[in-house]
Amino acid sequence: MTSGSPSEKYENSEVKCRALKKIPRLQTLGLNLPEVEEGNEFTAYFWVARELVNAGLAAYTEDAINPTEWTQIHFKERLNPAGPPSPLLDNFYERAYVSFIQAEDDAERVSNLNRMRARYRDVVESRIGRITRLASSEAVSPTRPLQPEETKLYEALHRFISAWRGEMRELGEE
Repeated sequence: MTSGSPSEKYENSEVKCRALKKIPRLQTLGLNLPEVEEGNEFTAYFWVARELVNAGLAAYTEDAINPTEWTQIHFKERLNPAGPPSPLLDNFYERAYVSFIQAEDDAERVSNLNRMRARYRDVVESRIGRITRLASSEAVSPTRPLQPEETKLYEALHRFISAWRGEMRELGEE
């Protein structure tokens, strides 16, 4: 579907941070982070922000998915598995990735990492089933409640299934 790994995409997404100490200007080929005074907010690529956070120079200002949100999302997905996809948090997959990385880096949160991953897998499997059912219907279904990553899957499946359906119907008409 796409080139590159999902982690590559999410590592290069921008996150908001707050400077805990003065951060000098960082400049390299393709990256320019201006000097940031202590207490000021700034945005940076996630991989840069992670290094700044681990060095004690910055803190994330946007939380990843918190335990309450994980519980709510997991519950909604399991509540009616045959129903249409329910809306997820904005940028759910990106925020899930950030959640996993932040938990790996935080000794207090690492104990919840396996639970987060299990819930994530349940959500992904549920979403795949729901998207597959949408894509296999003959009506073009609205993709509003889908995340951008899910919309790509839906469109690819819908095209493939529609083409196959058309070929099989032609076979039956001969």
